Amino acid sequence: MKKNLSTTYIIRRLRALGASAFSTREFQDLFGVRPEEAYRVLHRLAGADAVRRIRQGLYVLVAHDDEVLGHSLYLGTRLVEPSYVAFWSALHFRGWTEQAPRVVFIANRRRSGTRAVGAHRFRLVRVSPRRFFGYEEAREGPFAFPVAEPEKAIVDALCAPGLSGGAGLVASALGEALPSLDLERLLEYGTRMGSRTLCSRLGYLLERSGAAAEPIREAASAAYVKLDPAGPRAGRFVARWRIIDNLGGA
Repeated sequence: MKKNLSTTYIIRRLRALGASAFSTREFQDLFGVRPEEAYRVLHRLAGADAVRRIRQGLYVLVAHDDEVLGHSLYLGTRLVEPSYVAFWSALHFRGWTEQAPRVVFIANRRRSGTRAVGAHRFRLVRVSPRRFFGYEEAREGPFAFPVAEPEKAIVDALCAPGLSGGAGLVASALGEALPSLDLERLLEYGTRMGSRTLCSRLGYLLERSGAAAEPIREAASAAYVKLDPAGPRAGRFVARWRIIDNLGGA
């Protein structure tokens, strides 16, 4: 029996399912159609101004496009999948910094570069499979999206301060976050990243804040590394963590 794929039926079903944004593959699964038919139907819907394509293979219902396009975190994680909100954007989402980035940082395993959708700009950051872990679903209103777990948000930021507002902001965010973090998980994630520089930064900042960090000392750098990679190789040399504290009191 031929499926009823009238525009009215499709829009009603998508609305009933809360699918205000969807991929071509999701459309195939929802309506039980083959790829070629899905592309044909979606082309027809776009021509009828019922859906809008925001990138190859990703569509929004026109009746909801303002709502979808207004939620940058949800939209960013739909640009490439799997992915999650990370770096500076994750620190801001968690409430550890009031400084909001001008772009939304999205960690993923496939793409790098900047994208623009509507008024929003996104920075896609490709990370290695080894470091692509530690994210969870968050929800704001009707939108669910993956975001770095609290401990992973800190670890990612320390691994790439330049993508996270700078080392000073990251150090401040860690201080804000520390009372609510699972310290054992934080240390585990730090070690799991496989970066001795990261472990030196993390261990030093934790102990400076009065937290125990001994379990990761063996994973720390054997050579001195800068706390702020963008700063000068000058400051206080801390032998225990092989850190050059070039942030001062930050």
